[in-house]
Amino acid sequence: NNTELESVINCIEGLNKEIVQDDMLGNGFVIGHSYFSNIKCIDKDELSNIIEFEIIPMLEEYWFDEPSKINVWSEKLRNSMNND
Repeated sequence: NNTELESVINCIEGLNKEIVQDDMLGNGFVIGHSYFSNIKCIDKDELSNIIEFEIIPMLEEYWFDEPSKINVWSEKLRNSMNND
């Protein structure tokens, strides 16, 4: 569903803004298109797998000392797939 993909991309754009503004991270740590470029069929399951098994674990490494930030962005990413 294009709507789900657009919603996830919008969420990641917001996440990337926060990553860029983080003094410990910056531009070199933003989430790029490569997570989505090899998808043959974009569906909710595929988006969920990317978020749960690739993006959220990366955020856990980025912000290992800021669990509240991980929780906020994990929830935002998960919710972005549920916008109908």
